[in-house]
Amino acid sequence: MNPTVPRPATRTAPRAAPHPARRAAVVTAVLASAALLAGCSADAAATTDAEPSALFEQSIADLVPEDIAAAGEIRIASGPGYPPLLDLADDGTTLSGSQPEEMRLIGEVLGLDVVFEDIKFDALFPSLASNKIDAAAAALGVTAERLETVDFVSDFLGGTTLLVEGGNPLDLTIDTLCGQSVGVLKGSTENDITLPKWDAVCTEAGEPAIEISTFPTAADAVLALSSGRVDATVSAVPPAVFQAEQSDGALEALDVNFEPSPWGIAFPDGSELAPAFQAALEHLMTTGDYEENLQRFGVEVGAVEQAELYTDPAQISG
Repeated sequence: MNPTVPRPATRTAPRAAPHPARRAAVVTAVLASAALLAGCSADAAATTDAEPSALFEQSIADLVPEDIAAAGEIRIASGPGYPPLLDLADDGTTLSGSQPEEMRLIGEVLGLDVVFEDIKFDALFPSLASNKIDAAAAALGVTAERLETVDFVSDFLGGTTLLVEGGNPLDLTIDTLCGQSVGVLKGSTENDITLPKWDAVCTEAGEPAIEISTFPTAADAVLALSSGRVDATVSAVPPAVFQAEQSDGALEALDVNFEPSPWGIAFPDGSELAPAFQAALEHLMTTGDYEENLQRFGVEVGAVEQAELYTDPAQISG
């Protein structure tokens, strides 16, 4: 289940060391290490001042809350371990992938530095609730349960598939998982919603339950599959396809996209920053930079036509 966290009493928490106001700064933020893959956390520092980006839009920057504008930076939880959406660049330290690069583009539109903070997946929502971060960009599905404690701006359309041993020797499909061992990322939509739904179908039909194993990172789940500890993993389509392509035939992603649904950038409940991100994303869609970024990482299939602001669980059906 998703962590249940209280709604914060106030939207913002004091910032320890405010950054001088630099609304026209563009950033390339780097991670100190691939700590997320090891279940650790580390802060990444923003770079120095730069000339305003050609993407900068003053009217959109004016939507940014005063405290964040004064700080000159946006603190975003993100990290590697879910390629090609969340990855490391060739230097092995710089955070990359389609969503971190999208965050940098949004920073350019808003004229703000982007500072990535590497936080464990299952700690993302408590960190948002306590205002330790301004946003989270971690391939997050928009769900009614999550909307009880956070807000979202949608930026991707994701779906679920199975990653299995190359050649699929067990002939697994979404409909034949009863009694099989399946790995999944702890705290993910697949863990909290998809697998429990499939498992209920099994038990209600009198079939053996799915043997669900949770892992702290997606990489750990894939390793469990590669080593034979689980029969399959359940994950979003782009990472599953990526892992299969990188495995030289050892793994296979099934050609299925189960229940495509919105993914998004998460914000503390009631955040005034969310509308600014929504406007910035809409601007990037107009300029073509949004689609170009997705194409760069081969995930343009998940492009959305507009950025939606989600603040109420009633906006999500099912």
